[in-house]
Amino acid sequence: MRLSDSSEHTLRRLHSLTGVIPVGVFLLEHFFTNSEAVQGQKAFDDAAGWLARLPYVTFIEALGIWLPILFHMTLGVLIATTWQTNPGRHGYPRNWHYLLQRVSGLFLVAFIVYHTWSTRFSAEAMSAPSLFQVMRAHLSNPGIFVFYVLGVVSASYHLGNGLFGFAIHWGLATGRRAQQRVGAFGLVLALVLSLVGINSMLGFLGRGINPFPKTHPAEITVAVPGGR
Repeated sequence: MRLSDSSEHTLRRLHSLTGVIPVGVFLLEHFFTNSEAVQGQKAFDDAAGWLARLPYVTFIEALGIWLPILFHMTLGVLIATTWQTNPGRHGYPRNWHYLLQRVSGLFLVAFIVYHTWSTRFSAEAMSAPSLFQVMRAHLSNPGIFVFYVLGVVSASYHLGNGLFGFAIHWGLATGRRAQQRVGAFGLVLALVLSLVGINSMLGFLGRGINPFPKTHPAEITVAVPGGR
């Protein structure tokens, strides 16, 4: 059944909105929490434990994360498999970005299912004394590590490039110059998030770069005026 132009436009707006709020916001939080891995096992497990102990966390996850992701994912698959584009015919960079948005989205369906099934919905992972060690064991497998790298890059690109569609559908970037700026910002954001995400993965393996090391209170020396 073909949708009317107004219905298709409304669905595209809702799809772009949920991709940014709350799904995009959740992705940023997820990357931020995972970045604690570069601080070591205790820092990551403490951060993950704090989130798990939030009041009404199951309710928050269901309504604020999983349902929006399911809606965005289902509608995204519909868009990717029914509404056409012709990058080869037009040759414009934006059409290629649109095609990559579809490809990355379809790949993310498989990645999200695997990631959540093997971590959040895994009884073994949830009952483990250290989620850090669970992720370390996962990522120690070269095949899974590469799969996760592709997942991180796809998620980063999908969000960054998705900001262009969000700005268009919601009338936030109407001029050509504004659209170019949004597109450039989205690609920079995708690059930064990819680096942050991959660095977090390396952190689980003890190889991450910690650009802002935290100083332990015991290591802080207080200078006393006139003291020896």
